[in-house]
Amino acid sequence: MPDMNPVYEKIIEDIADRDYTVIENLFDDAILRGLKNRLLQNIKSEKMKAAGIGNRNHHLQDHAIRSDKIHWIDRYSENQSEQQFVSKIDNLSAYLNKTCFTGITDFEFHYACFEKGTFYKRHIDRFKNDNSRKFSVITYLNERWKKEHGGELVLYMENEEIIIPPEWGKTIIFRSHLIEHEVLPSHTRRLSITGWLK
Repeated sequence: MPDMNPVYEKIIEDIADRDYTVIENLFDDAILRGLKNRLLQNIKSEKMKAAGIGNRNHHLQDHAIRSDKIHWIDRYSENQSEQQFVSKIDNLSAYLNKTCFTGITDFEFHYACFEKGTFYKRHIDRFKNDNSRKFSVITYLNERWKKEHGGELVLYMENEEIIIPPEWGKTIIFRSHLIEHEVLPSHTRRLSITGWLK
C-alpha cells in the first residue's frame, strides 16, 4: 500500500460516491504555467489541428458537433513541463492501481484550444469499438476566467446537470463510459489539457 495521498484519496472517494471529482491542486502552478506556455507555442506555430470524433475507421471531422483544435502530448517529450505532467499522471495511475485495482496500463493526453464561438456538443468519451478508456481527465489553463466567457463543462448526471467553469488549475476526473458531457460555446479563447486513463 502506498503512503496515503490526501488529494488522490479525495479523487477516489468522490468517484466512488458520484462518478466524478473536481480537484483544485493536482498540479503545481509552475507546471501549469509551463504547460500553458507550451500550448500557446503550439498555437503560434500552427501545430494545433482540428479535432475529430470517433476513432480508427470511424474517425471524422464534424464542426457541427465539435470545433476545437488539439495537439497530442508525447509521453517521451523532452519539454520539462510535459515531463512533469506525465510523471504526475503516472504517479496517479499507479496509486489508483494499488489502492483500487483499476488496471490502468496506459494514458493519452492532448492540448485543446477552443477559440471564440467554438464548442463540443453532448457526448460520451468511450468509443463503440474500444472500451479501454476508464477515466477522463481535464485540466484548465485559463487565468482570470469570468462567467461571461462561457465555455463551461456540463456533466449530465442522472438527476441533475453539473456546470463547471474552466478556471485556472482546476482538474475534473470522471468515469469515461458513464457520464455524458458537453463544452458550452466559448466567448473567448479557452485552453485545457484533456486525456484518458486507459
